[in-house]
Amino acid sequence: MNGFEEILREKGFPGVGAVVRCRKYDSLWRVMDREVWRRVEEDPLTREARVVPTFYVSFWRIEPGVPPGVGHMLGHLYTLNDDSFSSTWEVVSYH
Repeated sequence: MNGFEEILREKGFPGVGAVVRCRKYDSLWRVMDREVWRRVEEDPLTREARVVPTFYVSFWRIEPGVPPGVGHMLGHLYTLNDDSFSSTWEVVSYH
């Protein structure tokens, strides 16, 4: 298990293909995620760019009669200190 997978598991992120329910709108979404690195300000001493592990999780809305991959999509960047996933989403099924 690499570092990203371990962090995703600790944070409670479901894997690609899992179904989650949006707590605010009571709608079902399928998860598609990937790891990215987010650039932050330069280090003041070395003048080198610094990066932090950030997870971009995209969601595709499941709608009756709409083929997979067609329709509404949204995404959000989550960082190591961001615990908002569990307050926004409820895991319905793991893929």
